[in-house]
Amino acid sequence: MTRPQRLDLALLALLVPLWTVCFALHLRELARGRLAWVPVTVDRPRAPELPPTVSGVWPDAGSAVQELRAGDRLLRAGDRELAGRAPFDFVAEVYPAADADLRVPVTLERDGRRLEASFALRPVGMSRRLPLLSLGFALPGFLVLARRSGSRAARAFFAATLCYALHWTFFFGGPPGQTRLWIALFAATSFLIFPLALRAVLAFPESGPSPQRVVRVGIWLFAAYGLGALGWVFGVPFASETGVRVAGALNAAAPLLMLALLTHRFRAADARGRRQLKWIVYGFWVGVLPVAVGSLLPTATPGLWWVHEILMSAVVALPVCFLIAIARYNLFDIDRLISATASYNVLGVLLVGGGLVVVPRMAEATSEMLGVDRTTGQLALSIGLAALMVPAHRRLRPRLEQVFFAERHALEHRIGELLHELSAAPSPQALLERVAERLDALLRPESCALYVREAETLRPVFTRGRALPPALPAEGTLVARLAARRGSLATEDWPRRRRAEALSPFDVAALDALGVPLLVPIWRGKALFALLCLGPKRSGDVYTATDRTLLDAVADKVSDQLERFDQAEVLRQAQAMQESLRRYVPGAVVDSLASGDDLEAGEREVTVLFVDIRGYTSYAESRRAQEIFSTVNRYTETVSHLVREHGGSVVEFNGDGLMAVFGAPRELVGKERAAVAAGRAIVAAVAALDAQGKADAPLAVGVGVATGPGFVGNIRAVDRLIWSVIGNTTILAARLQGLTRQLDAAMVIDAATWKAAGDAACDFASQAEIAVRGRSRAEDVYVLTLAKLGRDGAGA
Repeated sequence: MTRPQRLDLALLALLVPLWTVCFALHLRELARGRLAWVPVTVDRPRAPELPPTVSGVWPDAGSAVQELRAGDRLLRAGDRELAGRAPFDFVAEVYPAADADLRVPVTLERDGRRLEASFALRPVGMSRRLPLLSLGFALPGFLVLARRSGSRAARAFFAATLCYALHWTFFFGGPPGQTRLWIALFAATSFLIFPLALRAVLAFPESGPSPQRVVRVGIWLFAAYGLGALGWVFGVPFASETGVRVAGALNAAAPLLMLALLTHRFRAADARGRRQLKWIVYGFWVGVLPVAVGSLLPTATPGLWWVHEILMSAVVALPVCFLIAIARYNLFDIDRLISATASYNVLGVLLVGGGLVVVPRMAEATSEMLGVDRTTGQLALSIGLAALMVPAHRRLRPRLEQVFFAERHALEHRIGELLHELSAAPSPQALLERVAERLDALLRPESCALYVREAETLRPVFTRGRALPPALPAEGTLVARLAARRGSLATEDWPRRRRAEALSPFDVAALDALGVPLLVPIWRGKALFALLCLGPKRSGDVYTATDRTLLDAVADKVSDQLERFDQAEVLRQAQAMQESLRRYVPGAVVDSLASGDDLEAGEREVTVLFVDIRGYTSYAESRRAQEIFSTVNRYTETVSHLVREHGGSVVEFNGDGLMAVFGAPRELVGKERAAVAAGRAIVAAVAALDAQGKADAPLAVGVGVATGPGFVGNIRAVDRLIWSVIGNTTILAARLQGLTRQLDAAMVIDAATWKAAGDAACDFASQAEIAVRGRSRAEDVYVLTLAKLGRDGAGA
């Protein structure tokens, strides 16, 4: 167990029992009907033997305390002596003296006379909603910390929600000791509630940048809310009316600052972080903004405190939205939820405005024309206006989506057109081709591939973007998982630990090699017929629940259309389609690595080398095909010879590129050194090649090398076994080769290779924290620059 996880357990062990005890006391006092405020504030006595003096009453106390005046010296509350009682002690002593009607008899001294009087406690206006408010914050906090143990954002959210839950767990009204405990807890949480809430906002999302120190320190200025809350309730350190204004102003300013911070962090977040932040911003708009507006009213008119208390119930939406953002940010389509809420808000404002302005005038005119009672006419018009809400929402929401979420609105419209077009497809070939091409154009993913089943394999018939595996098993744990869902599978929401538990090692490696966030299966009856693999969107957005629903609708439509075709015709068309539409990296010529026996599949540590000709397109543009063919032949012969000479195995050629592996299928001592030496030799040898003896046109290559675990074995194609290596190490090596252009280098290797290669890589320059496309964290790499080669030849 990590240290953060132990800290999370300690927080749970400390705060959960505390909240449970406080919540139980709260329910007890609620059942007794003793939850009531003391609307009288007193000054601290100047000496222990002196009684407290009335300093003021709550702004809206009214007749409840009309018998008391500022300056009265309170001698007794019921039968309890008040001499020497400070403001907090005074409140604790008052509750036991209250009768069943919550009236407190007091003995006071005014102008030298001893008088008997009384005042009434004021029941808490939202007492029945307080348990919901406390539970609404505590439970999401518990769930988030338990689900995301060790997460900094989850811990910050837990601290904020538990502080808020304790703040609204009122259990005063019992014995003095119990009330004093509540006062201490109320004071502590009042000072912490806004700084902890702002801290939770700054910790989210975890992929975002760390906030500046001035911001982290500045949020603690909002601890001043504690002074306002204490002044509001107890008249300390300033009058109750001033406390209402201070607390109300900060209660309104804090949410506005939170929205500003969220907006700032939204701009720097990745696609997933932006989706999560949308949930949090939505929680603020529906939960916190009404409270902020309600808090402004008492600052102008303290008697309107009850509006703030009523609106407090809405704040439960915030922790619920936080919980969804952290645990299941893609549970619902937040864009659709925002547009629907905005639509109803706009219509609600118009409805209220119409009810206050238009309806009375129309009712008056109608009553004069038709002789109908004005009140009846106004009621009928109001009901008619309210009845227009739903149809008006159906027309307004799509227009709001078109303005704020144009991409998703267009996708819904065009998917509808595609579903209609699929009904007219003349053959399975045309059907699948149209689906792949149209979805590729509509969703604009970085890569798109459509695999079609042939015998026991799935082979690609449409690919665009980066190279993908040439075949996938049609039967296995991955297909079983898809069959259990009967819908699309978002691999980005499926942690690797759960993959390892649910899938075989080969399927885990295949899923990693695909590297796509969404798989959409297409079924023919109960059998998997095709698999659509969609890479990340080029727009940077994620695949939402609405996107997946639309894609599932397309898959269902394709499945229905396949039923129209005869099974024999489907197989024939699939074979023709594979010949006409195949656009993928072909399988490599498999070397005779052993004596001809089948190679045992499994995971092992390997060193993978990728090499690619620089500027191959420009090189080939101005040359005849025969000249290009001759040059590529000599290039492939030279490179493959050098790989084998250094103990490596060529896995595949792809036009101007090559993939090789060191350490498989046989173990190779010093595989990292051998791969680096081979790479250097390739760079030097290819630089010496020329096109048909033309020395003015030398070739240049970029080489990427990575070391780590890889799944080595035979991938079954329809007509042969393709020996290959797949996994994260292969992907990293390819990405490093791509970095050679960005870093102006001849070779780029990872840290593991550099450490093991020894003096073969001693002249490589370190490049720390380099962003590698498709990987969540930066990598430390080592570079053999072109400038170094210019001075030292091959850099040997």
